[in-house]
Amino acid sequence: MPRPTASPLGSPREATSPPHRGSVPILGPWSPAGGRIAQGRDMTTNISPADPGRHLRGPDDPAELLAEARLCLHAVPEDCLLLAGTGTPGTPPLITRTSLRDLLGPRGPDDLRHHLALLRARGGAGVHALVVVGDGHLSVPGPLVHDMLGRVGAMLHAAVRDLALAGPRLLTLRGAADSRRWELVADEEGGPVRALSAGPLREFSGTHAAASAVLAGRPIPRPAPSEPLLGQVGRSLRLPPPDLASAADPGRLLDEAGTALASLRREPGRLHEPAGMTECEHISQLLAALAVDRLHWELLAQLVEHDGAPPVDRETLLQELVRDPARRPHDDICAGGRVYVLLEEMRCVAGAALEGAGPSGRGTARPAWRALTALLVLLAWWNHRFATAGGLVDELREREPDSTLAPLLKRMTDTPVFPAWWPSS
Repeated sequence: MPRPTASPLGSPREATSPPHRGSVPILGPWSPAGGRIAQGRDMTTNISPADPGRHLRGPDDPAELLAEARLCLHAVPEDCLLLAGTGTPGTPPLITRTSLRDLLGPRGPDDLRHHLALLRARGGAGVHALVVVGDGHLSVPGPLVHDMLGRVGAMLHAAVRDLALAGPRLLTLRGAADSRRWELVADEEGGPVRALSAGPLREFSGTHAAASAVLAGRPIPRPAPSEPLLGQVGRSLRLPPPDLASAADPGRLLDEAGTALASLRREPGRLHEPAGMTECEHISQLLAALAVDRLHWELLAQLVEHDGAPPVDRETLLQELVRDPARRPHDDICAGGRVYVLLEEMRCVAGAALEGAGPSGRGTARPAWRALTALLVLLAWWNHRFATAGGLVDELREREPDSTLAPLLKRMTDTPVFPAWWPSS
């Protein structure tokens, strides 16, 4: 079942939506110039406290909806269906993103109906729909554009019709593909949906949403460039064996590793000098600590307690996240946040270390990579980024088929088991 993700519009995170695997709904309030409040992947909620009634500029404009989704997810929406709900009095509007790959799979129609019903239940009386092929600007052959837009458009019409009053009204249906805007027109009920070109699609930089984000000081998500330095660092590490009795503080080690990586970025030429080897030692110590199950679980607890949040019982950590809606992830551990990004970087370093290490080093790099993957799965899940979390679980199961944690993580993302807090609450 596709994995959903939701996040308040105007947020760099995903949040949750219906339980479809691979789907990435963004659930939550939107505001082009919003101020930051609680977060939740994908979920920072950006909504102006001075004017909570603000709404998305031109939700029926493909360029604007694409731009807001990009700001919300802290990622460029690609090959997906975006649904922007209208909201009701007292209920924030929602926007969701669902993968076309899963939508066009055998369970797609059922999952789409479930998705729409959940949108309706969360206040989406009507929806604006946008089918995105590629990133909207990628050059795509004309026949493929018409086929994809027509198939998804027909599926959406059918789902809305099947749900009747239990689902939202379909207000607009458009496409973004091959650098053009498209109108998706159904000739008759149940008939084929035709894609009609409606002119060029504006670039992200030319949208009101992007301009508002710049004026408000919001970060502009951009595709993450590959960073050779992470691989170089990983392959140069001398990893000590895990110490099961270690009393190390993983949070402190993570901070030190982040400082070391920042230093190597400023002067990459130092990597193979004595000073650079000292920086690498900090990173090695972190990976060795995370190779111990007890310590990577301790790091997760410290992230839950980040920035002064109340202490959490290590033995019932996940249960508390499922039952206590006051437990919301801090900005730092949301997609694009400082700590979240650092964990992603350390996972890349551990992966490179695993590829380049000898037998003794692999005994540390392998469990460290596994631990960092699991940490990111759980943070993505807590952020309602079920699609992101599910993709990481798939990678974990592929590379570590004997992992005892993977089945639990898969159940959490695929069932899904929801965190107690909701982006739109």
